[in-house]
Amino acid sequence: MTPNISDQDAAKLERLLRKQEKKQKASVSLSGELIRAADILAGKAQRSALVERAVRRYFRQLLRRVRHERDLRLIDARAEVTNRASDTLLDLQTWPE
Repeated sequence: MTPNISDQDAAKLERLLRKQEKKQKASVSLSGELIRAADILAGKAQRSALVERAVRRYFRQLLRRVRHERDLRLIDARAEVTNRASDTLLDLQTWPE
């Protein structure tokens, strides 16, 4: 399930993800198996880079889902009008008898 994110917040997130700001320290608690898995994949020296890439990827996927759901809502809202217009065009294309 995609969290309910406003269009304004989604735009803010997109702008933030395009930036490459200076690194800041953060303390994050992870389970032991995740830390060991990160060390296997990236090594202790690159653990933070692996976590950063994972979080960035998660945010990009989340924003993609938010955009997709917004687009579907817009399409659904216009479906009746679009279908009527299509029916009218199809009627115009039929061969007279």
